[in-house]
Amino acid sequence: MKKHIKIFLFLGLGLIALVSGYFQFYVSSENRIVAAPLPGYQDIKKADGINLVAKSGSNTEISGDFGFMFKLTDQVTYEPIGEPIIDPGFSGSKTKVYQFNPANPNVEKGAWVRNAGLYNGRSVDLKFVIDELDFAQKKDGKYPSFRFFAVDSTERNSMVNTPIDTPWGSYFLMVGSGLYSHYEDFKLGDKVRYHYEFYYNDTKENFKLKGSWNFSNVNINKKVAFPFDATDFNKMYVTNDSQIGYKIENTIFEMTSDDEEVDQPTGRLTNLFEREKYEMSMAYQGWDYNDPKPDTGQMAVLYSTESLARIAPATPIVYGERNSSVHTDPKYKTLNYSILQGIADNSKENRNTKFRLETQVPDFYDIQSIEIYEYGTSMKKTDLFTITFEGTAKSKAILTAKDSTSNEFNSSLFDIKVVAKPNDKFKFDSSTTSPYGYVNATDPKDEDNGYMVFEQGGPKTVAYYSYVNDFLNIQNKPLQSNVVKNVNGIGSQAKILYEGLPDAEPKSDIKIPLNTNFETDYPLNTAPLPTDTENYFLKNISVDTDNLIDKPVKVTYSKNHLLPDTSVLGEKSLWLTLTTAKNITKDIEVKVTIVPTAAELRVKYKINGAYMTDKYPDYVDTTQMIGAPINLKNIKQVTDTVSAIKEAGYTQTNTPTEEFTLSGSGNTIVYEFEGTLFLSSSPSILDFGIEEASYKAIRVNEAKLDKALIIKDTRAVKQKWTLTAKLTQDFTLTETDGTKKVIPDILRYNDGTDEEKKFKLTENRDLLVDEHTTSNEYDVSKTWDSKGKGFKLDVPGDAVKTLGKYQAKIEFTVNATP
Repeated sequence: MKKHIKIFLFLGLGLIALVSGYFQFYVSSENRIVAAPLPGYQDIKKADGINLVAKSGSNTEISGDFGFMFKLTDQVTYEPIGEPIIDPGFSGSKTKVYQFNPANPNVEKGAWVRNAGLYNGRSVDLKFVIDELDFAQKKDGKYPSFRFFAVDSTERNSMVNTPIDTPWGSYFLMVGSGLYSHYEDFKLGDKVRYHYEFYYNDTKENFKLKGSWNFSNVNINKKVAFPFDATDFNKMYVTNDSQIGYKIENTIFEMTSDDEEVDQPTGRLTNLFEREKYEMSMAYQGWDYNDPKPDTGQMAVLYSTESLARIAPATPIVYGERNSSVHTDPKYKTLNYSILQGIADNSKENRNTKFRLETQVPDFYDIQSIEIYEYGTSMKKTDLFTITFEGTAKSKAILTAKDSTSNEFNSSLFDIKVVAKPNDKFKFDSSTTSPYGYVNATDPKDEDNGYMVFEQGGPKTVAYYSYVNDFLNIQNKPLQSNVVKNVNGIGSQAKILYEGLPDAEPKSDIKIPLNTNFETDYPLNTAPLPTDTENYFLKNISVDTDNLIDKPVKVTYSKNHLLPDTSVLGEKSLWLTLTTAKNITKDIEVKVTIVPTAAELRVKYKINGAYMTDKYPDYVDTTQMIGAPINLKNIKQVTDTVSAIKEAGYTQTNTPTEEFTLSGSGNTIVYEFEGTLFLSSSPSILDFGIEEASYKAIRVNEAKLDKALIIKDTRAVKQKWTLTAKLTQDFTLTETDGTKKVIPDILRYNDGTDEEKKFKLTENRDLLVDEHTTSNEYDVSKTWDSKGKGFKLDVPGDAVKTLGKYQAKIEFTVNATP
């Protein structure tokens, strides 16, 4: 591989620069130029806790949690910040090189790298920010430019005009300077501080990224530094022949090398981190650190996806898709999900010995296809795996890497797309314990309402890997995918729209009159309410989801079958179509029997010899068949009307036949009633209100009533009537020992005449003789007042010997007057 170093020639005691700039020549590992350790720097191989990596393979393994890589995929786009000078990578190139200089120090400078990687299934945006450009002016008064290389993914394999003699893809995220049109001269002390910030692409939210930063190209030309905790050497990895020297001042780790070569393993360092922001700086040092005024030259730091130490495969990430296809779509009920499986960029000796991934769908689904791509590209990698199924079923797939050590398999982010469809075991069940995971939400805003939800993370998707060398023996280590709840539409659950299927039970013993026209004689309710569960022909009309979004279920005559011929007697098949709110249909067969013509049933009510149809209309039923059994006691409208007439004060005078069989005619039933004279209301209490005894006579002219005394007369011909009353118990006090105290002859009644009627036990007294013809009711008590009609009480002086509550009983009777 070609390397680039600066060449000088010594003649005598003087130093003459024959050529300035960069030349290309081949350098082998046998003739590498190695200088003495840099003064002021310590050998990084001797740092306490540092991890040394041998060429024969790792003696330790970094968790796949740190396997995140920034990758140049087809999804990567760039946005410059701060209006830099923009040059093409080469003539006609889509790659751009952003040049920044110290002008306008208060303007933010940098670049956005959109979709720069995938972290836990979510796309990551990388923000590169230049914090300080501390450059000396050149002889022409201008400042050097600090470059950011925005490499286009279509040119990842191009070698045209590359900054170093490797393909353009190696310079993804490169900063500094390079060759040809990207060359820049820096002076001793020129320094730049910059940092990287990490954001989720979907929410633009800054977050803490966990991964490894693989520094490449640490050589004598520059010093690279970043904030450092002295206890963090155990998070650093270097080769066991590393040429890097380091020093720590004020919690800043600074490294350089005595190596003049470019992009060598001895000049690489892997640093594990978990941060929202990764800060670093770079300062020009020159190829000869002993020269107080070294020549100007280049400096650049590369980001490498390849880790020095072995990194285990990442935990697989399941990304469940939402399938909203309706029943008319060929993709209806198809289960789709993707598995993102990261394989770290490891050197040949650190790669997995074996790798396989197992994934399982519900047993009522069969996996139809598995296609594997390099994430973010159209590059197919299915051929890198052997795909088999467990047993004879196709619900569990096993993906085994054909060669997990190959370059094609290494450093991949596999996007494994799984497609499954229902098999014969699919029998939908909407119950809460169902494996179908159907969501019947009461909240209309629930986006999962009407979807089946299948968790494809957790034990459903597991990766297994092995790694064996002289130091490690890892066999079939499992990496179970995580169960991830949906965040902005990303999660491990696959969601599939399910549109409910309607169903119903045909009713039995249905008789249809001869020559019936179904559509006019039995019009179906084409828009029932969601709660309607039956009609004339069907019962238990339902939809298997029991979800309001699938209701109502309409019932119509099937267009797929002819209506039965009703001109011929006998059993026929009637086909009905159920249709849900989502237009899912099902045909139901109902057996009907064609019978002779229906008869009319009519119920009439005669009151006082007349039919009061305005108030009590006839009951008419024309849907019953001749020969059908009828029981009027089971017809609510009839029983309710009879009860209402009786409650209105009429007495039923006949006993019609209520159970019979319909005939061709004569199916009219009459209930007959006659009016009556009666007391519709009478007081239970007449309270005269005397609360204390007196030696004087007491007269009370008015009593308080709890209810009115009302005469009701519903007779057809109104006649006189007489209201009588008799005292059935004198005013009596019952003492606690059973002794009774009686005050007799103290109750009287004023009927409006001069004669006041006094009451004695068991003697009837006529209170009123009257006739009301304009109304059925007469309120007697409404005519009572203290100065006229009504009950009065005369208590002689000293009649009350014992205090207490005296009660008498009155019996009212109303009779027709001859």
